[in-house]
Amino acid sequence: MSRPDLLLVSLGTTRGLRVADAAFLEHVRAAGASATAVSVRVGALGRLRRAYPVIDAVEMLAARRATAGAIRRRPRAVVFSTVTAALLAPRLGLPYGVRLDSPAALNRPGLASAPLHALERRALRAARVVLPWSGAALVALPAGRERALVLPPPVTSSGPQAERRQRAAVAYVPDPKAKGLELLCAAWALAGLGAARLLVFGIEADRARAHLARTGVPEPDGVEWLGMAPAQEFRSALRGALAFVSAARWEDFGQAQLEALADGALLVTGPSGGAYEALALARELEPRLAAPSLDPGALADALCAAFELPGERLERYRAEAGERLAPYRPDALERRVREQVIPSLLG
Repeated sequence: MSRPDLLLVSLGTTRGLRVADAAFLEHVRAAGASATAVSVRVGALGRLRRAYPVIDAVEMLAARRATAGAIRRRPRAVVFSTVTAALLAPRLGLPYGVRLDSPAALNRPGLASAPLHALERRALRAARVVLPWSGAALVALPAGRERALVLPPPVTSSGPQAERRQRAAVAYVPDPKAKGLELLCAAWALAGLGAARLLVFGIEADRARAHLARTGVPEPDGVEWLGMAPAQEFRSALRGALAFVSAARWEDFGQAQLEALADGALLVTGPSGGAYEALALARELEPRLAAPSLDPGALADALCAAFELPGERLERYRAEAGERLAPYRPDALERRVREQVIPSLLG
């Protein structure tokens, strides 16, 4: 195998990370550089991944092993996908960059994570370039890092939008606690939207109902549990529904919310913590759809506002959303990689 220009160390612990890594490789190749990737395999230690900071430690060690094996290909530069993958990397003797949705300084707060923060400062300080996904992640980077450039995953429309949208909202809840399933269901019940449907992706019905039972929230009328459906089915639902609704307590980026805007759905959201890229867009596009607090009443008001939005305002909202997503389109990102990222790593 010929020597690649760039090696991507892909942690890939979530679907969002895997999709973003694949897109980054496409941008690098479109920019004229050769690139290959190595996936991190957690292996037998995966059974220990039950709580932080043990999860981080297991993933850091797995990434170190993967990197040590992969650099035998003698790449000209390395990019680590996530800070975690870079923290215990072996000495490379090569320029490297770090892509991240959220720095540990933001998503791992507190004294218990102080060693992690120290490792992060060291890893980012030595990086040739740091590539946060969002402006919020950029602001949260620790002081002393080298050059930083916002480079989000691409966001594009998934196909033709429905001429007449269903009276429905879509939600994505792979983690019922972090994504606020009980808040979402309580708000849906309070909104009282009649025959409207709530299409919940990412979680099976039994698991969802068990979580609602634990939190004391009844299952509301109109909910359909669609589980871990294929991506094309999720995007088809976005193209046909009136709105996407998010009750998440924390978002490290918010890819699903941006995809919803790209597919013409209204974005109804609470003020999630984290490097939540779509929150500022939601507030700018229509403040009434961005709940001021994470409580059922506020989110219910935002849902009602979405379902009552006049047709003319709906069309203007969708047009403005398309304009604001221009920096996330593949051509814009490929240009940024070609003109700034590749020269930083290989120049």
